[in-house]
Amino acid sequence: MIAQRSTRPGVGMATFLGVCLALPGMTLAKAGFPEEHPGGRFVERPAPILTVHDTIKNFPKWSRAEPCEIPPVWRKKFPGPDRFVAVLNGAAYCDQETGLVWETSPASGSFDWTGAINHCATREVGARKGWSLPKREQLASLVDTNSGLCTGGGLCVPDGHPFQNVQSASYWSATTTSGTPTFAWLVNFFFGSVLVSHLDGNGLAWCTRADQSYGWQNLAAMK
Repeated sequence: MIAQRSTRPGVGMATFLGVCLALPGMTLAKAGFPEEHPGGRFVERPAPILTVHDTIKNFPKWSRAEPCEIPPVWRKKFPGPDRFVAVLNGAAYCDQETGLVWETSPASGSFDWTGAINHCATREVGARKGWSLPKREQLASLVDTNSGLCTGGGLCVPDGHPFQNVQSASYWSATTTSGTPTFAWLVNFFFGSVLVSHLDGNGLAWCTRADQSYGWQNLAAMK
């Protein structure tokens, strides 16, 4: 006999139960608690149908996923202001596309590459340490050359971004060039381009906070 999948709601289960009940000795058990009726039949007690919302609603607050606490996939796009979620009382923002946390207001001074590394390593934002100079691909993830800001001659960053003090200049990344470690990659937020410079050159620093795999992290303790 060839089994077929029914497209009618409930038909598949009803057919399955019908086949089971047709077999010798097969009966349906009723929901109930035997201690309530010792020596007798169970009293039928239909189990409540819980939705996903009902289930999540009853979880303890600490166990519920907040925005930016779910691992990002790096392929999903969030429009404008929905992309960034404030953390550390607004001193930083989490990017929901990447799970990276960025300081709201980067320092305005310039550094050579080593100075930029040290600046972020000792940086304290929102009463929290643990910041670092971002890798090239992390920093470049903030570039949006299709934004209205960029096409209008402004910064090539997402429209509706919450950041302050971001300059139309080049920012250091922690990534050095392969084969020539005396050069490192920078991201220019005026042109939206990625370029290289000698480690002794000048650039700005925009610090990030993330785990070692650039992935998501639980931000509940940061709020």
